[in-house]
Amino acid sequence: MSKIVLFLRGVNVGGVKVLMKDLSALLANAGYTQVRTLLASGNVVLDPGDAGLLEVQQRCNELLEAEYGRSIPTLAYSAKEIIQLGGPFPLDLPEPVAEHHGYLTLCESQAHAQQLLELAREAAPEADLALTGRALCWIVRKGQSTTDPLSKLHTSQARKQLITTRNHNTLVKLASIVQ
Repeated sequence: MSKIVLFLRGVNVGGVKVLMKDLSALLANAGYTQVRTLLASGNVVLDPGDAGLLEVQQRCNELLEAEYGRSIPTLAYSAKEIIQLGGPFPLDLPEPVAEHHGYLTLCESQAHAQQLLELAREAAPEADLALTGRALCWIVRKGQSTTDPLSKLHTSQARKQLITTRNHNTLVKLASIVQ
């Protein structure tokens, strides 16, 4: 099987500290190979051996809870999905481009992504949105990623369903690692 990318939700914010070197060691000790982290926000590439996406996700959730004494949810994505998400961003960034970021809110399923899209359209009818696989793509002006109406929506939805948001640049870097 090809590589899997795990996204940890809510680490290294709000008092939940997970050092990436410790995370790498935890996953390597559990038998995963070619473990590599990217940034301190909980992005991990690994070779799962014969395990499937959901099996890896569930096992990693268990390992994290045992190690840190609390639930740290993860989302597992295949290399194929990451390559798709790390390709060209499906929305045109407004001018000046350098003042905007493309974001992807990663979801457990395409159905959850579709539901999030519908909620996003209600919360910000003027927003430019797109679905790519299990991800909702959206744009935010730099410096407004926590105050933007879509950011607020995603924060509230993260209490109800398993989602996590990443900058498109992060997905581009991850795609280069899994290829």
